[in-house]
Amino acid sequence: METVNDKKVAGNMILYDDVLTILPEGVKAVSVESYGTSAWSQTGRINATDDKGTQTSYFLKYVSDEHGEPQLKGEYTGMLELYNTAPQITPKPYGWGRVTSEPCLYFYVCDFIPLTHAMPEPVKLAKLIADLHKTSVSPTGKFGFHLPTYDGWQPQEVGQWDDSWTSCFARLLKGLWELDAKMNGNWVELDSAMETTLAEVIPRLIGILERDGRSIKPCLIHGDLWETNIGTDATTGNIYIFDAAVYYAHNEMEIGIWRVNHHMMKAKIYRQEYAKQFQKSDPVEEWDDRLKLYGVKTKLMYSAGVPGGANIRQQVLEDLQDLIQKYGRKHTDPGTTESTDPVTVNGNTEAAISDDRE
Repeated sequence: METVNDKKVAGNMILYDDVLTILPEGVKAVSVESYGTSAWSQTGRINATDDKGTQTSYFLKYVSDEHGEPQLKGEYTGMLELYNTAPQITPKPYGWGRVTSEPCLYFYVCDFIPLTHAMPEPVKLAKLIADLHKTSVSPTGKFGFHLPTYDGWQPQEVGQWDDSWTSCFARLLKGLWELDAKMNGNWVELDSAMETTLAEVIPRLIGILERDGRSIKPCLIHGDLWETNIGTDATTGNIYIFDAAVYYAHNEMEIGIWRVNHHMMKAKIYRQEYAKQFQKSDPVEEWDDRLKLYGVKTKLMYSAGVPGGANIRQQVLEDLQDLIQKYGRKHTDPGTTESTDPVTVNGNTEAAISDDRE
């Protein structure tokens, strides 16, 4: 059934006047139609003509509820950061805003690109993402972002700048653990494993990347880069990324999601091809364990945000227990007997590793 709004734009979605103000000058909307599916939003395609009469299209997203404002502000700001860094793989964002005629409705608009959702070609994708990571420059030289970004409807604790990736990641993971507990209830075994991970595993497994002369470049990452958020242009074959949850991070954080079992991109070839384009951080032999830890972030997001997703908590617990066995208090850093520095999150020291190791 078609509807017509005040601007006489036909279609099966409402195209509010506030959205029209975001479109480029000279563009006239002709129709709007539902396009795609989303668990957290309503999405559509605006069909239009530009000032020369050429047909063009734009992607439209509506989000209601109170999280709509920070969610779409974060998406627009993050996608603009991606577009300014890697326009060849990012649909151009035009803006976001509030629908003033509705009590709690927000929108986001970007270029519409006809995409297929076949699995991306591994070699091409690896080079594009590695190039994004290599060429990106944090505006502060720090990790995080200048405002919160969202993974789906879920906020990420990345909306501040941090000198240390170790503490930035610890804060992010701690926030997701708390969100998962809020949504699914506390689980004693998981709570214990998370406390040990924050106190011992992260300072050792991640902290080692930032000491003994080592350093990490803050890289701009998409933040939720799995097959559903990657598409291939049906006409040109170009790969595009979208629906981002960006922040500046250790580059390997991007591909931890490619190790998670419930994603098709768990195929090793994606990680292997990326490693050919971007050298593994030292210690190289701990690369896969770092990806396992980074993948816990994705699993906690899934557990907290997807109906029935709590089943994945068992995998989170098993991953953490395996990492604790390798990098917990009894583990000594390669070639040294020095203790690991404590991780500070939100101004509080989560825990310190004792100098007296067993």
